[in-house]
Amino acid sequence: MTRLSIKSLSALGLLALIPALPASAQEPTWILRSDSDPAELGYATLDGQAVTLALSCAKDSRQIVAYFTAARTLAVRHENGRWVDDVGRAPPWPVSVTLSSGDQATTIPGQASVGSSPQGSAVRVEFADRAPVAENFAKTGELSLAALGSVIAPPAAPRRELRSFLRYCR
Repeated sequence: MTRLSIKSLSALGLLALIPALPASAQEPTWILRSDSDPAELGYATLDGQAVTLALSCAKDSRQIVAYFTAARTLAVRHENGRWVDDVGRAPPWPVSVTLSSGDQATTIPGQASVGSSPQGSAVRVEFADRAPVAENFAKTGELSLAALGSVIAPPAAPRRELRSFLRYCR
């Protein structure tokens, strides 16, 4: 599976999710950053080499934005200095994203753009913290996202970090 890299995180403005830690840390973990706006919660390796899922939320917005990488790309060719899809449109491209948490699931519109490599797409989707999927995520810490044939399903987020993140959103 293609994952978000430091380069793509920087482009998304989410590089601050990754603390400065030894390069030997390779196991992904949940990381919370709530000391500035927007708050960010991500599932990533501590060395910053791979981010599986990044969530952000502006203070009191009640809207969560999720970023992840799908293995399939919509970019088919480089034209006039930019990537385009098979009909010549530049990103972002519309995609359907399915969010699931426990017995709750919903499919909503999202956007895809060129990922950190031409073999993948960076996917962005925004959803309300009041949606049934988000409410179940708040209870269980479990959230999976699917788009373009890829499914991202990290382990449950730790309660403490998740509650802090959601409290910031509300």
